[in-house]
Amino acid sequence: MKIALVIERMDPRRGGRETSTAQMACELARRGHAVTVLCRRGAWSGGNVTVRPLTSGGLSRVGRRRRFVTAAQEHILATPYDIVHATLPLPGANVYQPRGGTIPAQLAASLRRRSVLLRPLVHLARPLNRSRLLLGRLERQVVADDNVLCLAVSAMVAEEFARYYRRTEHVRVVFNGVEVPAIDAGQAAAWRGETRSHLCVGEGDAVFLTVATNFPLKGVAEAIESFARWYHGRSRRAEAKLVVVGRALVEAYHRHAALRGVGAAVVFVPPTEDIFRWYAAADACLLLSWYDPCSRVVLEATRWGIPSITTAFNGAAAVLRRGAGHVVPSPRAKAAIVGAMDELADPVRRAPFVAACRGLAGELSMSRHVDQLLAAYGQLLGQS
Repeated sequence: MKIALVIERMDPRRGGRETSTAQMACELARRGHAVTVLCRRGAWSGGNVTVRPLTSGGLSRVGRRRRFVTAAQEHILATPYDIVHATLPLPGANVYQPRGGTIPAQLAASLRRRSVLLRPLVHLARPLNRSRLLLGRLERQVVADDNVLCLAVSAMVAEEFARYYRRTEHVRVVFNGVEVPAIDAGQAAAWRGETRSHLCVGEGDAVFLTVATNFPLKGVAEAIESFARWYHGRSRRAEAKLVVVGRALVEAYHRHAALRGVGAAVVFVPPTEDIFRWYAAADACLLLSWYDPCSRVVLEATRWGIPSITTAFNGAAAVLRRGAGHVVPSPRAKAAIVGAMDELADPVRRAPFVAACRGLAGELSMSRHVDQLLAAYGQLLGQS
């Protein structure tokens, strides 16, 4: 099968949808399919995957995005692909998988995380974001086409198609999947010991982990506030740490932690390719998303045997509801978050959650994701 995967930027080091697209492309290619990634900018060599940047110059972001869409449409018209699978709204694609979630849901999230006083200003500023308006128009056009197969990375995103577009036909959930390193228990234990020694924590001290690039959207400030409330509650939490991985410039968040009396207990780590060493060191993942179609971080943690705390605004919460962690109503639900941290900080109380994670690990692989993806392609092409 000849497949085009369309994504605006292709640099898996950025994480999120770019890492997912890279893993998906590699697994499709491993199975013998001819895969081309069409992107506006690409910084990746994917083995048997062809990465093809398309001309998209322009003075403004909206101009560059419009030119990329046009260039992608011209390319797919001139090239006989069996499947054109777009992760951004692209009229002319026959599969649309919004890995970043639908545009109306993103807009709702931007309001949700603002204070009530600021929400009117966000409404007033929306017409000024011409690039987002363009994506909204394109998404309405794509979803209105009954021939397009809409793929949702979680049941939450499928519900968005129904809520915002009244689209339920030809919508299919292909739950997100992730790859994790294939290492033995001895190597994982060595990584855990080395990393926790670097943090100056003992085996009995709780380590919570947050992995994010977009700190405001992923609730990093709220995670620090909840950690501080937990840390100072009832009795001092010894050498417990909150490790926040994924961003280089964190001065404001350093101050945020210091003002809450946990400046030394919150450790910031810049983007790293050794992320699984930090997973190995952690006892629980804390990801207080304001919006997440289906967080890779929660899925990676679950596959690694680490329970998580996340919000109902994360499509990956469906996994945690099966015993792999806690789902709280929102990043502002401090009492619920602190209660969940209390439970997961205790090794005895944490043990059933760890067992549930390990039982679910096989269901969250990229291999399973691609199995279901190929079944969806077969449906679209009329294959049995």
